[in-house]
Amino acid sequence: MKHAKQFERGSKVKATLFFSVMILAMIVSLILPLRPTFSPVEKRELTKFPKLSMNPVTSGEFYGDNTLLNGKYFRGIDDWFADTFPFREQFLALNNTIRKAYGIKTTEIHGTVGPADDIPDTFFSGE
Repeated sequence: MKHAKQFERGSKVKATLFFSVMILAMIVSLILPLRPTFSPVEKRELTKFPKLSMNPVTSGEFYGDNTLLNGKYFRGIDDWFADTFPFREQFLALNNTIRKAYGIKTTEIHGTVGPADDIPDTFFSGE
């Protein structure tokens, strides 16, 4: 009985800590002024927030290019959120650091790679 009570108390503390971290991450992710617009690491503009189009008739189709009806608007919001998440660059750097600690690594090629050699049509005869 004593062990079960200790396990239950530890579980409540772990659950409270987990949900506190999740709520804190949610609050940080919703803070709009922290959203970057340019990624210096990737050297590109980040995804812009999609424009809502309620016009169902575009180019003869019932579903337009970026309407609420075909789901592209919400996919655009998902892309924007993932691309402009606060501290995204730091999370990517942390991910790379963790991946480098995995152990055995694959071959990485740095720089430019020259053209491939020609493959002969016949087998090498040794002459």
